[in-house]
Amino acid sequence: MRKIFTHYHTLNKVGLWLSILCTIHCLAMPFLMTALPFLGESFLSEQSEMYLIGASAVLAIFLLIKDYRNHQNPLPLRLLVVALCFNFTGLFLAKGTYEILFNVTGALVMASAYYVNWNSHRRACHSHSH
Repeated sequence: MRKIFTHYHTLNKVGLWLSILCTIHCLAMPFLMTALPFLGESFLSEQSEMYLIGASAVLAIFLLIKDYRNHQNPLPLRLLVVALCFNFTGLFLAKGTYEILFNVTGALVMASAYYVNWNSHRRACHSHSH
């Protein structure tokens, strides 16, 4: 457990995969809603979107701020702010096709923030192996 809290690489990977899962969820939703209506109240519910985006956001805020202190690259945090704006708009303001567009864009931007952070962290941690 100490290794996870020391380097945060495992949590970074979890966050990246949560963002990717959110993207897949948002892209699959229109097709699955049409083909499999009984899934509409579980996998495809608005509540599951809130859980996915919320978990990704909390993890991203924690990890990106922690890693920023190490590598001093503000780009991942800026991308995170943009991603959260897209996700907030998609969850609470946009409807229909726009909701999907905002949420997918937010998830992709958040995944980009994780990727940029991972590269920055890797360059900053060149003195030891992971």
